[in-house]
Amino acid sequence: MAATWEEILKLSQQFQSAQFAQASQRLSERNCIEIVAKLISEKQLEVVHTLDGKEYITPAQISREIRDELHVRGGRVNIVDLQQVINVDLLHIESRANDIVKSDRTIQLVLGQLIDEHYLDQVAEETNDKLQETGQVKISDLCKTYDLPGDFLKQAFSSRLGKIIHGEIDQDNRGVIFTEAFVTRHRARIRGLFSAITRPTAVINLITRHGFQEQLLYSVLEELVNSGRLRGTVVGGRQDKAVFVPDIYARTQSSWVDSFFKQNGYLEFDALLRLGIPDPVNYIKKRYKSLQLLFLKTSCVGQEIMDQVEASVDEAINSGTWVDIVPLLPSSLSIEDASMLLQQVMRSFTKQPSTLVFSDTMVVSEKFINNCAELFNDLMHQKAEKEMKSNPVHLISEEDLKQSFLIENASSSKKDKKDERRKKANEGSGSVRGGGGGNAREFKIKKTKKKGRKDADSDEESQTTSTSLYSCFYLRCLRSTCSVSAC
Repeated sequence: MAATWEEILKLSQQFQSAQFAQASQRLSERNCIEIVAKLISEKQLEVVHTLDGKEYITPAQISREIRDELHVRGGRVNIVDLQQVINVDLLHIESRANDIVKSDRTIQLVLGQLIDEHYLDQVAEETNDKLQETGQVKISDLCKTYDLPGDFLKQAFSSRLGKIIHGEIDQDNRGVIFTEAFVTRHRARIRGLFSAITRPTAVINLITRHGFQEQLLYSVLEELVNSGRLRGTVVGGRQDKAVFVPDIYARTQSSWVDSFFKQNGYLEFDALLRLGIPDPVNYIKKRYKSLQLLFLKTSCVGQEIMDQVEASVDEAINSGTWVDIVPLLPSSLSIEDASMLLQQVMRSFTKQPSTLVFSDTMVVSEKFINNCAELFNDLMHQKAEKEMKSNPVHLISEEDLKQSFLIENASSSKKDKKDERRKKANEGSGSVRGGGGGNAREFKIKKTKKKGRKDADSDEESQTTSTSLYSCFYLRCLRSTCSVSAC
């Protein structure tokens, strides 16, 4: 050990003597520059000249000064600031910084800045102090404070959780860090608040009123519901329309629905909506799967009401009367509901005697219609006698009807023969040339119609006109009879 120290002292003395010794030959500055330039061109020397051109610096020295500056500045330094300190071109600083990052895993290059683990530990300690004070810290706020990307901070904090940072990252929202005490406090608040709810409540209203962290509330709420600590269900998922429905309300709701349906035999959709059931049709189908229900436009009815209407319709048909089903139905059912219900009931009476439906809700048997028509027979006879007395020209008997039918057939046959004669006369008319060569004359034949024929045609037309008048009067009487019977 003593011998080694003596050797060090000897070397120190020799070095000191060499420094103070005067050289016999001195090189000028220009010669030194030329020698260095020659060595650089032959790649025997690797140096970088400064921006002012007065000094040369080796790459190793650049790396050493970068590390020293990084340590002095607390583990974070900008490459642009290093250019002013080291006084070399920025390209050489970036090259040496990349080499440092590749060789040393504790140093990272982020957004043009060199950051080491010491600086990240310091940021983690400051974040932990803030976390213990407030109970939660958002990564987005830290990004604004330290001017660093969020993914970089998440990666840096994930390795320091439980060591420097005493907290945990929310698994559903990895942009927030909680402390265990903060989660426990919020779990107790959420459990107490939702245990006191007795009717459907929108979750977003509770978040706004009590200042809960949204993702944390949904996570804790699902945990409490799945474990059975909270009796209820969350409808709508993790959305703004999510609603918490407690079991006590659901039980009360179901008991009211069952009691109302048992007493009245029907359910109104608007009443279920007022109870807080968003989809009444699907709710009824799921709750009463085994029952045969008829779904109308505004309500659904059970088998009891359908049987009651069917029995009333059957009685009306068999007794030859009529029935209106509206008084038989609940007052909340609309006319359209009654019409749909009657259409369903009438399907079972397809093989029964014919019936008619009036005003969508009244069923009338054919026997009743015939009985009503018989009541107007005397009135029809009186009206017919009165008509005969006021218009005696138009009296028609059955024999007159037969004769009118024969006359019509005869007139139609005569009319056909008349048309044939006219057709032949038109074909036969025209110019006729006489024989005799070139001096022959041309005679025009003009057909004349006999007066007697004209009179016969006028008689036929008058007979046809009178027959058509008789037919029109007969049809008018038939129509008036039908209208009176309908009344």
